[in-house]
Amino acid sequence: MNFIHHLITRFLLLFLVVCSWTTVSAQNDIIITGKAFDKDDSRLPLPKLMIINKRTNNGSFADAEAKFTISAKQQDTILFSTTGFIVKKICMKDSIHKNRYTVEVPMQKLQYTLKEISVFATRDLSDIQKDINKLGVKHDYLAQSVNVIESPITALYERFSKFARSKQKVAEWENEDLKRDILKDLFRLYVKHDIIDLTDDEFDAFIKYLNFSDEYMQNASQFELSMAIKGKYESFKYRWK
Repeated sequence: MNFIHHLITRFLLLFLVVCSWTTVSAQNDIIITGKAFDKDDSRLPLPKLMIINKRTNNGSFADAEAKFTISAKQQDTILFSTTGFIVKKICMKDSIHKNRYTVEVPMQKLQYTLKEISVFATRDLSDIQKDINKLGVKHDYLAQSVNVIESPITALYERFSKFARSKQKVAEWENEDLKRDILKDLFRLYVKHDIIDLTDDEFDAFIKYLNFSDEYMQNASQFELSMAIKGKYESFKYRWK
């Protein structure tokens, strides 16, 4: 009887030791290394992939190939987040305890229902330059109906009449519309070639920020114009975005 009691006691002690070791092991730091990938096409890169420990809220970025190494507790939930993908969660609490784990993390793209959009063809610089040369408010409409030599007073009056001023204002508006369209075409070209990074919705605010005159756009070379826009963009993105 004493033998059986002694055997049960030893078994219980051993069980408590194992449970205690398992608890302590679960509380110790583990290392998780691995790589995340696009579930639909593993060849595509995952730019700016962030790995976040949900418990501590500490995070780090994966490298250019979406490879990562993170230290955590076995019970911690690790979040993987990058633009355009659903946040992925992993936790090693139900895994056999090890000091180091190697995992692969498949990332699923977000699904969007998009409203209808307009697609603009990108014009080349030569076409844009032709429109730049057209900038400027023309005043040849003034006093067209009056012979200045025969009636200088009437011509002077017509020049400053409400009707003439209205026509001038319309001409100014049309010129501003042309300049806005030119700059938007340039922006689309620059975005395509990674000179700036703007959406179509941000174009109008950036045009206002640029405040380019007709004279500057007509006298600057394409290189000077691109460098000026690039420089303005760098300050715009910090002040406005």
